[in-house]
Amino acid sequence: MRHPFSAAFLFALIALLSPAGSADPAAKATVSLKSGANVTRLLLTVPKGSSLKPQAGRADQLIVAMEGVDALPGLPNPAGDRYIAALHTRSKAKGRIDLIVELRPAAEYRTLLSVTDSGNPSLTVDVTAGGAMTSRPPPTPVAKASDGPHRKRFVVALDAGHGGKDTGALGAGGSQEKDIVLAIARKLEALLQAEPGIRPVMIRRNDEFIDLRQRMERARKEHADLFISLHADAYNDPHARGASVFTLSEHGATSEAARRLADRENAADRIGGVALHDKDEVLASVLLDLTQNATLEASDRAADSILQALRKTHSIHQPGIQKAGFVVLKSPDVPSILVETAFISNPEEELKLRSSAYQNQIAAAIAEGIRNYLKLARPATVAPPDRPVRQEVAVSATDNVVK
Repeated sequence: MRHPFSAAFLFALIALLSPAGSADPAAKATVSLKSGANVTRLLLTVPKGSSLKPQAGRADQLIVAMEGVDALPGLPNPAGDRYIAALHTRSKAKGRIDLIVELRPAAEYRTLLSVTDSGNPSLTVDVTAGGAMTSRPPPTPVAKASDGPHRKRFVVALDAGHGGKDTGALGAGGSQEKDIVLAIARKLEALLQAEPGIRPVMIRRNDEFIDLRQRMERARKEHADLFISLHADAYNDPHARGASVFTLSEHGATSEAARRLADRENAADRIGGVALHDKDEVLASVLLDLTQNATLEASDRAADSILQALRKTHSIHQPGIQKAGFVVLKSPDVPSILVETAFISNPEEELKLRSSAYQNQIAAAIAEGIRNYLKLARPATVAPPDRPVRQEVAVSATDNVVK
């Protein structure tokens, strides 16, 4: 179900990747072409220090501007391909080459910028019949005070874990997880409301029970750009302490993709702006994979920003981003993270969690992490930081971990 390419943290039709450093003056790009029955995939990779910028040409053309590249050898011949008519290059100046993709009539494409595991900027282009897929528009820039009223604000969905009949973990002093995380969520909401360009959305405002998948779907209906689920951890060792940040495991992503594809005939919603119900299995799988891979990348980047902010003022239980199959993290097109704020089972941390001052500190750290993530998520960003290392941990014997 997974496809062999690393997705970027950001959907982009027009974006720029410029990793730090200078390109080799004799740098060469590589390009491959794979034709299928319903989609043709082009993969273009340039050396470290080079840059890629997809640009719309004529209606039947895609131009990819490359800087820091002197040659593109081994250009594939798409003769007989259903969707791509021709590929050719155009030299503009030393170290500047355009790759021109000539499309057949009625073909349309979807682009995805990424960075390979070795740090090379890469561009994936999927071309198929017109109407078969719709490109998701690039993220709207985060509004500034002078941006005016028509800029879309960055929507952050705040999910206070548990609620109602589900109390969550219980502290030795009688504290209930559902109450503590709701208090933190309200404080975080207030902080984000004061941030220009951000619109926080509370998944639950009161002591109510909400199904796990309903939480995820509520965020999608609000067109959330980031989903944050707040919890207070518990463990049988009362000395366990510190905060943790989780994103979805690869296994969880794969099982969710399988579930979505199996249910697509009955699904009325759209994944990443694309309806899957009318697509054949191969094309639906490609489209879902494009969306889900980019979401996983964005989730990791958001998680890393929040973890670094928490590290400044709070003890951390694990040094890196943790992985699990939490149901609330399975939205295929909304970057999602889960924050364990502290161990409610630790008497010392339970007392802190009950403190309004400590709740404010936790909320402030998460808000700082969100702000730092937004600096990276803006389309003007040129050089995203290195991809965080994914640290797999055994959380449950099954994928359907619930929080």
